[in-house]
Amino acid sequence: MTDTDQDAPKKKRKTGIPTGNAGEYFVMGELLRRGFDAQLADRNTKGYDLVVGLATSPTLRKVQVKTVRAAPWFVRADDFSGKNARQVTVYVLIGPETASKPIRYFIAKNKKLASHVHHPEGWKDNAFMSMKAVARHEDRWKDILG
Repeated sequence: MTDTDQDAPKKKRKTGIPTGNAGEYFVMGELLRRGFDAQLADRNTKGYDLVVGLATSPTLRKVQVKTVRAAPWFVRADDFSGKNARQVTVYVLIGPETASKPIRYFIAKNKKLASHVHHPEGWKDNAFMSMKAVARHEDRWKDILG
């Protein structure tokens, strides 16, 4: 290590909160544009971010949104088993702050992606989902209501 390396300020990691919030609003806007009824859940609601339905149906569905600027998506391992496996998740790829390409959306029930969850050694509760795993679910908005 050189003296210059020691003097260089450490790069501070940005919080993911603005990215996550942006993803939730982007998904809600896209759902409204497509004719769905959609509403953000209260902040810190455990297990879902949006409530989605159709005006013609009394049923609402809880939807989780996972947003990143670059893949992979970090996920909770227990979201892919038990009753959580039936939940729909929208994986949002918004790109860097300077992105000029459109936002990408991948929509799937957790059980369809369960075999693709990657658990690095030593990770007990968390895992990640790769772009390859979600790619075939791009723009599958018809799957949002299960």
